[in-house]
Amino acid sequence: MTDTFNHVTCPKCGYEENAITAKKCEICGQALKKDKSLAPVIAGVGALLFLGALGFTGYHAFIRDRTPQSPIQSSAPTTSADATVSPNGDATPASPTAPPSQPGNIGNALSWGDRVLFTDAPNADLQAGAAAFATGDYDTAASRFEAARQAVRNDPEAMIYLNNARLGDTPALGIAAIVPIGDTPNAARELLRGVAQAQEEAIQAGVPVKVLIANDRNDVGQAEAIARALVQDPTIVGVIGHGTSTTTLAAAPIYQQGQLPMIAPTSTTTELASLPRDDSNFIFRVIPSDQFTGTTLARHMLAQGQSRPIIFYNPQSSYSRSLQESFSTTLGLEGGQVAKLVDLSQGNPATELQNGGADAVVLLPDSATFDAAIAVAQVNQGQLPVLAGDAFYRIETLERGGNSLDGAVVTVPWHPLKSTPPFAQTAASLWGGDINWRTALSYDAFQALRSARSAGNVTPAMGAQGRAALGQALAGQGFTANGSTGPISFLPSGDRNTTVLLVSVEPGSRSGAGFDFVPLP
Repeated sequence: MTDTFNHVTCPKCGYEENAITAKKCEICGQALKKDKSLAPVIAGVGALLFLGALGFTGYHAFIRDRTPQSPIQSSAPTTSADATVSPNGDATPASPTAPPSQPGNIGNALSWGDRVLFTDAPNADLQAGAAAFATGDYDTAASRFEAARQAVRNDPEAMIYLNNARLGDTPALGIAAIVPIGDTPNAARELLRGVAQAQEEAIQAGVPVKVLIANDRNDVGQAEAIARALVQDPTIVGVIGHGTSTTTLAAAPIYQQGQLPMIAPTSTTTELASLPRDDSNFIFRVIPSDQFTGTTLARHMLAQGQSRPIIFYNPQSSYSRSLQESFSTTLGLEGGQVAKLVDLSQGNPATELQNGGADAVVLLPDSATFDAAIAVAQVNQGQLPVLAGDAFYRIETLERGGNSLDGAVVTVPWHPLKSTPPFAQTAASLWGGDINWRTALSYDAFQALRSARSAGNVTPAMGAQGRAALGQALAGQGFTANGSTGPISFLPSGDRNTTVLLVSVEPGSRSGAGFDFVPLP
């Protein structure tokens, strides 16, 4: 028996990852009506445990003793006994006194374990552990964090704080994980699960690493403020984040100028690779960019003999627009031609299928236009071959697309059947269920930093020099790390040097929807 995660599906856009406590849909802002009686029903659906839908499950989820140079602290409530702990920049023991909050109350958005950042699911043991951690009582903190983890097995915040508490005053490298807790807590947890798993493995292998969790709320101003604070802290040697392309693009120039290595786990926009760099690069990502994805999809289509697709996308979405541009550019350069571009956000786009002179349908929606894209597939009813972007990697594609998507080819950044062993199996055991692409890619970001630490001989006492060594290692020719998605290496642009996976929709029983996503050979 494995644990499940309750979500609320939006009746307007169909987004199924909204937290059970959410008042509005995280994607379209639609008011959510909650029926408490549905929670146990949802929790009992076995197929969703394995498949998920853009949430926890992975098969179909796309489907600090301080020196004068004090590290960034996540200040706990201001009492004389309050304190925080952070990875050492030297071998000096930790002080039990907490500094004042950072400008803009950034201190309230940071935690090594002295404060609880997720407020949507109260846990008394987690709160007690944070209170003990804040006073420097790491033994008590570890005991309470352990109890919190036993009570809620899938909580990565508890696991990260537990490992930080167990390390106590041990000199350790500091890595910050910035996630959108205040905006999309479920997505934030998914990202942190990969970080927590990788931290656990590093510590077990004798590599002490403490993780600072930061909440940027998916807010550009907050993301920039956190980035500036982290750059000023010499004990932070690397950053995993941010959670979205928008916040990543806002914070990346600050990390680059401050020479603090940042690895983005989930930002696909092509704009990230075009940010100004000096002689050294400190900005990387482990997810394929839209350029890779669009190119892969276009070349696959051409290889199947189709060259005049009708493309459905949302020009108002930077993700959808970036993917369409990459696809169309590769298509034009390699002998194809776009028959027609259709805006999924306007009118009844399915009617554009008539008399289009196309030999294939390409669906590149964002979450807001997913329903419209499904409608196009249903009208097409298999008459033209269908190819789709990774927004289609979700359970609803199988449930609602049905026969109309039989044989459709979808791009994905990760698939459990193509995962590097034993990552997916270990993750399922650790968290009580299959994980998804966000967890896999945040794990990869941590693994890249860990390998760069080894290649650069980085120690906790090196401070800013450690950052430079990490950045040099990551950008170095021949650098490689082992991740859940295979070998990790980077191009000079900071993009990952990788290929994109393709899956097809085929009849099957694994999903419970009558169709499965099956990796192409």
